[in-house]
Amino acid sequence: MRPSDYREAERRATELGGELLGFYHSHPDHPARPSQYDLDHAWPTFAYIIVAVANGTANEMTVWFLKDDRSSFEEGTLHHGENPHPDTAQAVHG
Repeated sequence: MRPSDYREAERRATELGGELLGFYHSHPDHPARPSQYDLDHAWPTFAYIIVAVANGTANEMTVWFLKDDRSSFEEGTLHHGENPHPDTAQAVHG
């Protein structure tokens, strides 16, 4: 994602009364766990949703948060379905 793409997404979210909470991406034929590349490029405070894809089929989906010291990620909990929380970030962090 280019910086200009991110700025545009953030601008659009603000127009709609929302905010960007994180990023998602897939790991083809690898587990839904952060890679070293993910760690090297992660931004603090964002959720990182990773989907494992095996033989072209989406499987496990996980969410991760960068630790404050940027040494690694902590796994979070995804809540599927309707958001029970008025604060969307709370629904992701659970």
